[in-house]
Amino acid sequence: MKKLFVFFAAIAMAGVFATSAIAADWNFYGSARMRTFWQNTEQAGQDDIKEWDWDLQGNSRIGATVKTNDVISGGFEYGSGPNLRKLYGTWDFGGGKFLVGQTYTPLVAFYSDQAWGSDEGLLSYGDLYGGRQPMLQVSMNNFKIALIKPSTAALLGKATDKMIPKIEGNYRMKMNEALSLDFFAGFNTIEVDDKDDIRSGAVGVGFVYEMGQLKVKGKIHLAQNPGNYGLAGKGACRSYDGSDDSESWGGIIVVGYKMDDMFSFQSGYGKAEHEVGSKDDDVDSLYFQAKINLAPGFFVVPEVGWADQGDGGKDISYAGAKWQINF
Repeated sequence: MKKLFVFFAAIAMAGVFATSAIAADWNFYGSARMRTFWQNTEQAGQDDIKEWDWDLQGNSRIGATVKTNDVISGGFEYGSGPNLRKLYGTWDFGGGKFLVGQTYTPLVAFYSDQAWGSDEGLLSYGDLYGGRQPMLQVSMNNFKIALIKPSTAALLGKATDKMIPKIEGNYRMKMNEALSLDFFAGFNTIEVDDKDDIRSGAVGVGFVYEMGQLKVKGKIHLAQNPGNYGLAGKGACRSYDGSDDSESWGGIIVVGYKMDDMFSFQSGYGKAEHEVGSKDDDVDSLYFQAKINLAPGFFVVPEVGWADQGDGGKDISYAGAKWQINF
């Protein structure tokens, strides 16, 4: 009798899930991305390394957006690891939206299309990028604020007390038809056993200017211990015990021109400087690229550039292309 009950219960549950799936509006998508770059890597005291970086990019993905009704929606996305990139739900409460789950944080605004490094996008060389994190977020009009999982990055395994969530916000201001401004801010604090607290955060402002086929984008920020905060970065951008803080600044500038529906061009430069105690460290990257649309959803991005990863880091020059099909 018990087995019969379990059998019918399983059928009932399957029916519920099937009905839910049919009722919801599912939109699946995917993106396959290959990097094919020749690289020359120089590092002090070592022989140069010349190689082809020929591989599936880690940010290749498959996912879906889901709409259950007029107020509840969500989505998920898996990378090629496989790894969970996004999993979130949103509630539209009329005046705004409340988000529960993991997706890009409010500090993230992609300005650069740098293809090398699996779509590096100058994220480690002067931009603000905190990735996709678990959070609770409220968005209203052009304003977002989020409470995010605290970051304990770069602490070499030391025990920590995470007393409050990381806090982030951004605001986009539309000045006119051509110009918009983005304002960003974030703060994170943790207590390290028997050491000073490590406080980290960043404030920044960016702009996007469009005039016909020309688009110019730029961003500048100030940060304290960006490596501890969880921001992408190279060089001496972190504190390991709270005794010495990294005082940093960074910025990027990106210029793009769309010739027609098939060809567009872009160049970008990013730079960050970090100061920890008596040590100064600079990183920067420059690139030039073309984007060639071969068919709807299929394009290739030839690109040349270089990246300086700071004192004790690597100097990398590269040339090659990214191949991408969105489906």
